[in-house]
Amino acid sequence: RTFAPNFTDEELAAAIGYAHLRGVRVYVTVNTLVHDRELPALAHYLVMLYGIGADAILLQDAGVAALAREIVPDLPRHASTQCTITDRDGVIRAHEAGFERVVLARELGMAEVDSLFAIPESERPGIEIFVHGALCYAYSGQCLLSSVIGGRSGNRGMCAQPCRKPYALVSGKPDRFGRIHGEERLALEDSYLLSTRDLCLYPNLGEVLKRPFAALKIEGRMRSPDYVAIVVSRYRTALDGLATGSFTPRQEDREDLEVAFSRGFSTGYLFGDRGPALMGRCRPGNRGLYLGSVESGRSGELRIIPAARTVPGPGDGLVGRDPGTGEEQGFILRGTVEQTGRELVVRQQTGCRRGMELYLTRSARLEREAAAILQAPGPVGRFPLTIDITLLVEPGLPLLISGSIRVPGGSILMVRHEGAFVPEPARERPTTGEEISRQIRKTGESAFRVGEFSLTYPGGLFIPVGRLNSFRREFLDLSQQALIAARRPAADLMQKAEARMEELAGMLAQTPPCRRRTVPQLAVISDDLESTTAALAAGCNQVLFEPADDCLSPGAAIAAALRPPGAAGRIVWKWPQVPPPGFTPRACSVLPGLHDAGLAGVMVDGPGAAATIRRTLPCLEVTGGPGLNIFNHLAIRAYRDLFTGVTLSPELSSRDSAELLQRAAGTCPGVKTGMLVQGNLEAMVTADNLLDLVPDGDRRGNHRFGLLDATGRIFPVHVDCSGKSHIANASELCLLDYLPDLAASGVDFLIIDARNRGPDYAGLMTAVYREALDATAWITGRPGVPDPVPGLKERIREMARGGITAGHFVRGLAEE
Repeated sequence: RTFAPNFTDEELAAAIGYAHLRGVRVYVTVNTLVHDRELPALAHYLVMLYGIGADAILLQDAGVAALAREIVPDLPRHASTQCTITDRDGVIRAHEAGFERVVLARELGMAEVDSLFAIPESERPGIEIFVHGALCYAYSGQCLLSSVIGGRSGNRGMCAQPCRKPYALVSGKPDRFGRIHGEERLALEDSYLLSTRDLCLYPNLGEVLKRPFAALKIEGRMRSPDYVAIVVSRYRTALDGLATGSFTPRQEDREDLEVAFSRGFSTGYLFGDRGPALMGRCRPGNRGLYLGSVESGRSGELRIIPAARTVPGPGDGLVGRDPGTGEEQGFILRGTVEQTGRELVVRQQTGCRRGMELYLTRSARLEREAAAILQAPGPVGRFPLTIDITLLVEPGLPLLISGSIRVPGGSILMVRHEGAFVPEPARERPTTGEEISRQIRKTGESAFRVGEFSLTYPGGLFIPVGRLNSFRREFLDLSQQALIAARRPAADLMQKAEARMEELAGMLAQTPPCRRRTVPQLAVISDDLESTTAALAAGCNQVLFEPADDCLSPGAAIAAALRPPGAAGRIVWKWPQVPPPGFTPRACSVLPGLHDAGLAGVMVDGPGAAATIRRTLPCLEVTGGPGLNIFNHLAIRAYRDLFTGVTLSPELSSRDSAELLQRAAGTCPGVKTGMLVQGNLEAMVTADNLLDLVPDGDRRGNHRFGLLDATGRIFPVHVDCSGKSHIANASELCLLDYLPDLAASGVDFLIIDARNRGPDYAGLMTAVYREALDATAWITGRPGVPDPVPGLKERIREMARGGITAGHFVRGLAEE
């Protein structure tokens, strides 16, 4: 992450070596989106990771994945949770793309996960899930909220966590352009409407391990070493116990996890938690462990009705919180806590009073335990590597030792070392075989434990203990170096990787041909038949129709929209950005009939769905939506077997999009490119139904809803027919001024997002852009022609929701 104290290259190499000596694999996250201008540096980074022995890399960007496959094909690739893989189509496509593992989206339930394990093992990668730590409110990889608010993109490792900020839910009647008027703030108990609890599957590990997961993941980024030590320790002990059949979840361990850090725990979507069981809307930060309510808070004494087994001790940090006002009173426990009957008694001034809730936020005991873990010498005990030793001691010859190391994964590493010391016949007491064996078997703080030991020794020789010890240390050091080297690529493989990297650098250094300036086509995203008809009548070239009730009966509304009377234009079926379970097979079953009726194509936001459509109906045009996160030309090249067109990421600046389009023209000219130019960008897609919070008395069928932030901006909220919430940016994107620049860059189609805006907006906004695009002399940059923007832009302002902005196209993303 950008704001974390990340490893230097040297520190990372040392960390990987340290882990490998302890039988531990290291996977490196490279799961951010990458600009074209950053690709040469990224190529060097990938070769560096390969060279220092990284066991795998986690990726999000399709272009980066293709680059890694080309330059360092032997470096395993894992698909990050940022890839938003939610179904069998995504899992199978990841396997086809060469990924060895996928980290599933955290929104899947166990039944959905089980369906993925039904895929034959030969046709899918390994499957990994999160079991502990912070939860994102939105689908990872599909969240632009931090980006649109402050330019800090979660897709670039810079999320500012706006989901942990306070919001109010407002509602009001929509006007003819879908804008809320006369909004009223709904009376809700809590303010942190987007703040999730933390995931904790510790009590559920037995059920989790009934499935053949490749790995279980703890979210430990931006957390202290103490947190990592305690959390990993509890899960490691549990997994070891499950392996031997001796594990029973301990309440004490779960409470320790809460003290380490907790916003309140949830078993997440995986075990069916929803609403209050998933969300921690009352406060966004660490709560600690709830100890109980304060029964009395007289001067110098505090009596608590305990709600936990943990009893605080001297040096612990405690906080009393007033559940009504939110007032907090913290203190450090100086003495011991007395247990009297059903009460705990603290005898010191605390400032707490009756009715407060008492939380343990810092444990001196856990700090001591974490310090002991962090200071533990040697190979951490759990994962020492077995080394079988053969030692040859003969008169007149140097000591000769060989070792056979059982490396994780099953391979055997052989190490041989000849010492400089030559033993001589003993003048007095000779060194015995037992003494030699005892000294050589000592492994101290090394990564090894001795397995089989074979000694060939005729006896009668004298070897000083110091010589044996130094010889053993030399051998163990040599073995450790050999072990680290064995996990790194051979010299010839590194040379090939570096040669491929240099070849790519040369290719990227070349100036690509400019795309031909064209007048782009105009597309409109609509969600109802009336808006579709209005957009086509106003002159758009195609409608990307995403019917509001599509998840209930896929294709029914599309059939009604095809070739509406009196209008000419293409109808493309836009699928939900994150399709609900079962949607893709049902939708694919009706595709042939819709295609026969005139369907021009399908727009999807995932490569898995695209691959399934290709298998179903190879002749159908498939366009990639904004959810693909196209950030560089290599991503377009990687998807050219799936998509006939792609939509560029709305996070790209004019400079970045122009370079991308220029490079794409030379490498994948057959793929059309599009950009969003008008509408409130979809900033979040979340599996949480925000409108479940609406009190019954405020549920009015004709009302629209939004989130009001502390600055007074309203972010429109829409819940689709599958219960997912869609949160749009408060301001409306408008790139009307930049149409000549977009035409010069060679973009093929421009998109107006008219969802939830009604037919008046869809028709009138289409007419504005149609008029601008028809001003051919202006669009093509002919000097001295009238500028139509001022008049057209005024018409846009009359319809815009929340004002207009050129967004990232002008400002770009924050880079530091």
